[in-house]
Amino acid sequence: MSVVQLDQAILERMALFAQYTPTFDDCQRTMDMAYLVFAHLEAAGDSFSSLEKATVRIGSLFSDIGKTGPGRANTDQQRLVAAMFSVERVPDDTITVLEFFRLYFPADAPERCRRFAPLDLDPSMPIRQFWNLHSAWTLDFMQTVAVPPGAVAAAATHHLLENVNPDSIVAADGTFTRRFGSNSAFDRPEKLVIVLDKYDAVRRRGLRDHASAISWLKALVFDNERFRADAQFNAMIDAVDAALSDKHTIFY
Repeated sequence: MSVVQLDQAILERMALFAQYTPTFDDCQRTMDMAYLVFAHLEAAGDSFSSLEKATVRIGSLFSDIGKTGPGRANTDQQRLVAAMFSVERVPDDTITVLEFFRLYFPADAPERCRRFAPLDLDPSMPIRQFWNLHSAWTLDFMQTVAVPPGAVAAAATHHLLENVNPDSIVAADGTFTRRFGSNSAFDRPEKLVIVLDKYDAVRRRGLRDHASAISWLKALVFDNERFRADAQFNAMIDAVDAALSDKHTIFY
């Protein structure tokens, strides 16, 4: 999908990423890493189909677009939410949104709290609860714009390892509970989106090297009771390890 094909609404939200946070750069980087994974898998005789590749690329690019707020958010609310997500490495994720404003935006915390209220959210909610809303907001927004429906599911499920399952779109058996085009189940494209997102996060924000990031990913999957024995998740981690083991320095 080229930039000229993107809806104006998407372009406007992507511009917020560029203005407030490194999030869009993160998403772009995971897309670039995906190409290396595709090449590795193709060389190993386990190629992704064209549809799977598109699902990964577009799902990776837009997975965090919910960090600009829900689909109904106006421009001011989008800017408020984007600014909140611009704050990284918060040591205590149990603080409330109100405390978060007081700590990180002390000059105008009451004003930000006033602007927060129309989102119909309680400022006494823990900041972690607020952060977890962005997957649902990604789903909410992505369903209103012209992108392949399979990529919508991939973007919205990128925190499923943390058991964030917006609108319960992934059933217990791994199938989707609503239609996303021909994408009927949470499968290896969605899992690769998650692995790339987590790899990038732990490399850039967690300051880990490649080997440590891979070990962390394996532990993350193992610690999830639902997915610890999931062969596809582990295969995607192994693919990222092999594809990036001698190329990761070009990204970090």
